Amino acid sequence: MADEKVKAKKKKEPGKVRRWFKDFFSELKKVTWPTFPKVLKQTGIVLVVTICFLLVMLAFDSLFGYLNKQLIGGLTSESVTAFAAAIRGVGGGLL
Repeated sequence: MADEKVKAKKKKEPGKVRRWFKDFFSELKKVTWPTFPKVLKQTGIVLVVTICFLLVMLAFDSLFGYLNKQLIGGLTSESVTAFAAAIRGVGGGLL
């Protein structure tokens, strides 16, 4: 019984691939394609927005890199020890 169901599923309808391609090209003919100037305008908009985001991300990356360098460069063993002592005082001796 199970073999009959598998065999029934494996049978392909004749011309199914041909019908799929025919339907595919029929739908492609219904598409409204944009004009070349419109494509150029929209591409320009995408490029401008991408460059704006690039500049914003570059600014944030530079800012955070600078802050990280200042933080790491300003750390000394004394300041780390003082920070740990302050944390111990605030935390109630948990550290």
